[in-house]
Amino acid sequence: MKIIEWLLSSLAWFQIFISPAIIGAFLGVIIWLNTRNVWGLSAAIIAVLIGCGAGAAFAEKVRRRKGTIEFMSRNIAHPELREKEN
Repeated sequence: MKIIEWLLSSLAWFQIFISPAIIGAFLGVIIWLNTRNVWGLSAAIIAVLIGCGAGAAFAEKVRRRKGTIEFMSRNIAHPELREKEN
């Protein structure tokens, strides 16, 4: 049972981590497409690393305070995010 709990917690941690990482990757691609040289590539890599660092920091903060599964379940069950029934 501990393996399943660890697996679900890891999956929730990854879901929290991925949002800032995707934003950093998107900014990195925009930077690289605008300046296609060594400096543009360096700035793009830095943007991606900052996004990954921010994602890891946020996911760890959530894990230590509330727990990743509780945080994700509260976000998923939020009434404003549910579809309105007719």
